[in-house]
Amino acid sequence: MIFVQIAAYRDPELLPTIKDCIEQAKYKSDLTFGICWQKAPDDRCLDAFADNPKFRIESIPWQESRGLGWARSRIQKLHEGEEFTMQLDSHHRFEHHWDEKLLKYMELTGSAKPLITAYAGVYDPVLNKKNNIDPYKMVGEGFTPSGTILFRPQSIERWQELSRPIRARFVSGHFFFTLGAHCEEYKYDPDIYFAGDEISLSIRSFTLGYDLFHPHRTVVWHEYTRQGRVKHWDDHTVKNKDQVELAWHERDVVSKRRLRKMLREEVNDADITGFDLGTVRTHREYELYAGIDFARRRLHKDVMAGVEPPCTYVDEKQWEEQFVSKFDLTLNWVLSDIEKCDDYKFIYFGVEDRSGNVVYRYDASPESPEGQFLSNRKSVTFSAAQKPVKLVVWPVSHSRGWLRKVEYAL
Repeated sequence: MIFVQIAAYRDPELLPTIKDCIEQAKYKSDLTFGICWQKAPDDRCLDAFADNPKFRIESIPWQESRGLGWARSRIQKLHEGEEFTMQLDSHHRFEHHWDEKLLKYMELTGSAKPLITAYAGVYDPVLNKKNNIDPYKMVGEGFTPSGTILFRPQSIERWQELSRPIRARFVSGHFFFTLGAHCEEYKYDPDIYFAGDEISLSIRSFTLGYDLFHPHRTVVWHEYTRQGRVKHWDDHTVKNKDQVELAWHERDVVSKRRLRKMLREEVNDADITGFDLGTVRTHREYELYAGIDFARRRLHKDVMAGVEPPCTYVDEKQWEEQFVSKFDLTLNWVLSDIEKCDDYKFIYFGVEDRSGNVVYRYDASPESPEGQFLSNRKSVTFSAAQKPVKLVVWPVSHSRGWLRKVEYAL
């Protein structure tokens, strides 16, 4: 039996998602659904399932909803011992016999506690079209100021040649497939509002002993744009305080504070009892496996490149040297230092680390403010494994080539 978990907030794609999930399954009679339907009063799209024992539905007026973690926490309590579970959003399409394939992929991992997850493929609900077949993995892009991690999908290289899933660092909130026991072992924190859900899923599942994998074939497609549907943060605003308990941003502040404590990014008085890390593996084991330094909010270069985990290193020195950090700098230079000519091709601006590696480059055209000497500063954002120490400004002439180079310490 497969317990399908769906948290839905006023989503017109909910019913098409359920129908496609059933229609494309091989073992249709083995599916049960747990749905938290946060809905408008006149929405009756799930009425047809009201007396169906395969559907366990919590219908909640949208005004009473408290966010993503709260909804998913309620769904977990609807689990009744099914051997497997799949978590979804409410806007998906499915590969033919998706269930048979995912069960096979679980076996191919060779793990006793596999968790199959990915950023799903892309579909267009208007055209009813699946836009890709290449499977995606999750790649980290960097930390946000509030301590969460930004992710993006990236195609799995040479996926056609693969015969089994690859290892993953992160868990997607909109699609994972694993043992039903996950519903009992991983307790959703109802105070996690939205952002931070996926890094929480990743580290807590890993420390509970789950091995993380990306499928080598696409089996699920997701609608990413959020067009045509109301979002929780559209409704739960200060303007609607007469209808909702808290505005979304008030919940979000509490949520991220709890997340930072769980990730060991800061020490605070948030009580996360019952929603902390597992005990099968440690926080440090996840950091070494995934390539993350939570305390200093840094990502290993393999994370951003999408290299299959675990990260490799010889010693602590090599480990330290392979981290990537985000830098927000204002570059300053002296206009009179730049050699003048009548036929600039471009002006090279390069930021170097202490080893002389160029970690950021910008070529200013003659028409740009820099090229016309109208500006002597530029704000830039980039990621690098080493701290930037030097700015190089180097004009290039059509007739004379590279002119005099000027360097500034950062």
